[in-house]
Amino acid sequence: MNTETAKLLKECNSGCKTAVDNIDQVREHIRTPALKKRIEECSRRHTELGERCRSLLCRGGEDPCAPPAVGMAMAHIGTGVRLAVRGDDRHIAEMMADGAAMGMKSISKVMNLCSEASEESRALAAELIGEERGFFEDMLPYL
Repeated sequence: MNTETAKLLKECNSGCKTAVDNIDQVREHIRTPALKKRIEECSRRHTELGERCRSLLCRGGEDPCAPPAVGMAMAHIGTGVRLAVRGDDRHIAEMMADGAAMGMKSISKVMNLCSEASEESRALAAELIGEERGFFEDMLPYL
């Protein structure tokens, strides 16, 4: 596995893990059944995509390392504070939409920088970007 493929897959894996962790943190605060269903579907899809990333990394002899613990802890604290200040469905949808936008941006950036990444990894990254885009659009009616 070349270094660009590994870099792209690790970025995708990190994004999937972050999304699932953030969703787990807000899940109990969601009141609207349709919003909860869509967010849970997003978590399921990110779990699946993350598993595919880790599988490709392992198959290529790479360590599917987790996102940095400090960054994850800071994100967790930030989400907790935002929920404590304003934990309604509108705010949750806004946080989820912001996360999806950040995901699209970070994956797209790495994908553009890693032009020598394998087609399989680029296809997975494109699928993740599409998932983020769809999720972002699905959050708009709840804002």
